[in-house]
Amino acid sequence: MHRFLSVIGLALKFLLLVLTFSFAVHAPADAQGLPSGFVRSQIAQVSAATRMAFAPDGRIFVAELGGRLRVIKNGALLGAPFVTVNVATGGERGLSGVVLDPNFTANHYIYLYYTATTPTIHSRLSRFTANGDVAVAGSERIILELDTQTATVHNGGALEFWYDGTLFICAGENTTPSNAQDLTNLLGKILRIDVRSDDFPDDPHRNYSIPSNNPFRTIAGARPEIWAYGLRNPWSMAIQRGTNRIFINDVGSTRFEEINEGHAGCNYGWPLTEGYTTDSRFCSPFFTYNRNTGFPVGCAIAGGAFYNPPVQKFPGQYLGKYFFADYCNWWIDTLDTTTHTATAFATGLGNLSGIDVGPDGNLYYLQIELTTGTSTVNRISYNGSLAPQINTQPADQLAPVGYPATFTVGADGETPLSYQWQKNGVTIQGATSSNYATPAVTLNDNGATFRCIVSNSFGSATSREAILSVTTKQPPIPTISSPHPNTYYNAGDTITFAGSAVDGHDIVTGDPQDGVLSPSAFTWTILFEHHSLSNPNHHTHPFFPPTSGIADGTVTLNFGETDPDVWYRIFLTARDSYGLSQTIFRDIFPRHVQLRVTTNPALFSVKLDGSPKAAPYPFWSVVHLIRSIGVDTPQVVNGLTYDFVSWSDHGARTHNISAPSTATGYVANFWKRPGYGSITANPNPMQVSDGSGAGATTLFWSSGQTNEVEVHLGAPRGELVARSGSGSFSQLTNKSIHEGTKFYLQDVSNHQPLTPTFTLDTVTLHVTTAPTASITADPNPFLADSEGVGQTTLAWTSYGTSAVEIHVNGPNGPKFAGGDPGTFSMSTGHWVRDGMTFYLQNVSNGLPLTAANTLARVTMAGLTPSPPTGSISARPNPFTPDSQGRGQTTLTWTSAGITRVEVHASAPNGNRLAGSGPGTFSAATGQWVRDGMTFYLQNVSNGLPLTAANTLAKVTLTASQ
Repeated sequence: MHRFLSVIGLALKFLLLVLTFSFAVHAPADAQGLPSGFVRSQIAQVSAATRMAFAPDGRIFVAELGGRLRVIKNGALLGAPFVTVNVATGGERGLSGVVLDPNFTANHYIYLYYTATTPTIHSRLSRFTANGDVAVAGSERIILELDTQTATVHNGGALEFWYDGTLFICAGENTTPSNAQDLTNLLGKILRIDVRSDDFPDDPHRNYSIPSNNPFRTIAGARPEIWAYGLRNPWSMAIQRGTNRIFINDVGSTRFEEINEGHAGCNYGWPLTEGYTTDSRFCSPFFTYNRNTGFPVGCAIAGGAFYNPPVQKFPGQYLGKYFFADYCNWWIDTLDTTTHTATAFATGLGNLSGIDVGPDGNLYYLQIELTTGTSTVNRISYNGSLAPQINTQPADQLAPVGYPATFTVGADGETPLSYQWQKNGVTIQGATSSNYATPAVTLNDNGATFRCIVSNSFGSATSREAILSVTTKQPPIPTISSPHPNTYYNAGDTITFAGSAVDGHDIVTGDPQDGVLSPSAFTWTILFEHHSLSNPNHHTHPFFPPTSGIADGTVTLNFGETDPDVWYRIFLTARDSYGLSQTIFRDIFPRHVQLRVTTNPALFSVKLDGSPKAAPYPFWSVVHLIRSIGVDTPQVVNGLTYDFVSWSDHGARTHNISAPSTATGYVANFWKRPGYGSITANPNPMQVSDGSGAGATTLFWSSGQTNEVEVHLGAPRGELVARSGSGSFSQLTNKSIHEGTKFYLQDVSNHQPLTPTFTLDTVTLHVTTAPTASITADPNPFLADSEGVGQTTLAWTSYGTSAVEIHVNGPNGPKFAGGDPGTFSMSTGHWVRDGMTFYLQNVSNGLPLTAANTLARVTMAGLTPSPPTGSISARPNPFTPDSQGRGQTTLTWTSAGITRVEVHASAPNGNRLAGSGPGTFSAATGQWVRDGMTFYLQNVSNGLPLTAANTLAKVTLTASQ
């Protein structure tokens, strides 16, 4: 909470802060650093530049966010734009991509990526045909329409042709993180298409073909244009000349900026991971830098370019290096692609929106001044000189009496550079920085000249003499009447801005100047500010572009940033007929609310805006901002599988919320899949011969989908006999078990109560004084071969005897096995036939092999080999769910050509519901079935594994609406 308070306090302190004049020159920083021998020069000044592209004949095409494509020819900006497209505005919307066709010299094609306004707001790729320095009227051909945008930022826009003539398109996720992982839409992706042919001749909005080796073209439901995915805002990309290596620059969220090496089919992980990762599902970045620590430090990677030009101008140490720029921290660094290490190159450049290496071997960059919307196109070149060289001359200034004037100089050369300003050729004491602000000027200062001498150990350079003109006119005084001071907003609010201005009076004559200024004298600009001014990561986004000629207006505050440390700054500039202006601003801050997402039980992870978080997860949000909450299902914790049931606000598993105005918690309810288990006793019955009526036995139990079970005597809450985890266990009882004693196997996972609801199985024990026995065969029926022969395993138990034997096909038939009382088993070998009977004979004390001494018998049945078949159905289906979305049904299954089948829930190896032999059987589910649950009929004959290959049939349940 403290950081929000610090922002508000700072805003109140500086609520009506800045006085600026049209005669003041903006300087990005006190000093602009370049390595020795490099110089910088300004090529042109444009409006809100986003991208540039170089023509083979040396022209530079520069895209302006407002929709104009400008042309720089022979070093000069042409007055007429190449083309102006109608764009949606606000935030990063507008014209944000330009690339020339590889065969531009012959076909004159130029491709633009811009935010279209109809039928919905979305990004569009179009082709235009050049006729000299302008586009042929009506030549626009729509190539590709992207998905509808709901936010003003994270739109991408970079366009690059690859060596094979296919076109890459960078698309942001539009502040909906889940888009990045969703292959059914184009957002948060790198797209690759071929604009030379058309796979969709009947669709006027898809004039391209899909490359045959695009990785998702054959994936059902996936958009075939997708080449890579899992990106947040890939604002720029670069392709290395000669190697065709691809680097994708992805603007990060709160931790890392990424340079990703481009590979077909890569998932770069957003929003599930950010920065380096060892998760095999994702392609880890080639290089990252942090927003707070290490080197470099920055907050938004704005561009990148390999230094492999056709004409090399930079020293050899730069060949093959990757130049990359940061928007917030005003620098360009180099990356060694062999060692993965970064080195500082240029600093103090201002907010950067793009960089590129020109075919002339120089480095070009775009700088943007967001308050005024002006941009400069700049060139960095190498001449080997270490002495200072002036790259920005001080401009002439006009200042009213009583106000200061500011002069600025820019220079390159070996650092450190020293600055000394002079007035009328006389040194000004203490004026030793690249900026010099005069004291309040008087009429005596009119016509004074100011110059700066820049020096270092290798020499010096003297700037031009800038002339100061002093006027007795005074600048206008603007006033912002709306929004009022201390205004707070909710996301999505529509606010009104309004203002007025009165011009000053001549300070000597007292004569009024322009009086009350008309709206034609006003310019409004609104910036979206991210982080407080004292935060080193503070940076600014364009929101409402500089707009002149209005006294008021409305704007909807819908910038989609989820970080709560945000605010808006509203600027009003008033300019009079004498060229004097004054700018004021008003800050408005959001209302905040603390929200919380968790789960019940509080064991699972949640997703906030698509990113995984450990529950419970509290977070701050701007009120009414749209946030996304969700969970994965199923989730496994401590060996138990849980399925999502519902959210406390009744939303879908992943759904959007509008942050309420009061603290609110959201709970995702999970349901543990039912445990299953069995309990038996051996011996049962127990042979008792001492007259006590009590005996001892061994209890055997096993369970699954549990982490703790208990065995209780007589009732679910009876005396505790044993406790174990999941798996198979046994325990010997004492000699106190009487006829009818019952044991309960209870699922006590997660402290479930000792009630019949959580009883997994029971076993009732019996006592006898007469010899008892049983014999079984598994499998029975058995699968016979073509000769009608098969095999099985016999299992037998006897009590009250001293010796038993097993004979074949009669009490006195061939002996198969013999032994003591107890439980035994033995395989037969491959000789068993249909109808063969095994006799368990009591031979205690030499009893004869007669029917009178037969304790038990089992007759075999053989199955003629045939393909296994099966079917399964549910009734009712659809079922009627309760308020928790659960219901019940009855499953019916039929099978043949098998010896054993099982029914499993949700997967071939999911929870076991029932088992049977061949034939038709039914079983009720209980009140736990959910919409979309699938039951699998599995062939488990002769121990076949629970895999999809052994699934005979399946049925999926649907909840009625």
